[in-house]
Amino acid sequence: MEALDAFGIDWRLLAIQAVNFALLLWLLKRYLFTPLIGMLEKRQAEIAKGVANAARLEAEHAALEGEREQILRRSRDEANTIVEAARRTGEEKEREIVHAATERGAQVVSESQVRAREEYDHILAESQKEIAQIAILAAEKILRERPQGAAK
Repeated sequence: MEALDAFGIDWRLLAIQAVNFALLLWLLKRYLFTPLIGMLEKRQAEIAKGVANAARLEAEHAALEGEREQILRRSRDEANTIVEAARRTGEEKEREIVHAATERGAQVVSESQVRAREEYDHILAESQKEIAQIAILAAEKILRERPQGAAK
């Protein structure tokens, strides 16, 4: 202890300061460091959980993006198929309509020819009747105009 006195250190004061320091360390550990370390560990766990969720969401996003691209590709293929089928159907309908119109046109021409022929035959028959009547009337007129004695 004499060495402590030589340096001007009071051993009682040093012991009290050591007890105060130990008490301060115990209080800091109990009320500051332990809750602070617990809070930091909790925060670290939350950050790790957030990073894991972000990685999971990124993977899900990539999977959904791939699925979206696949759906879009299928939709485009289906749309092209539908458009192609509609085009083929339209061309087929066009051919049917043109064929039907051609047949109807031929039918109308044929019917017109038949009617024209019937009308021609009818007019010819009427003309022959009129010519016969005119010939009879002309013959009657000629016979009336002739004197009766001149016939001998």
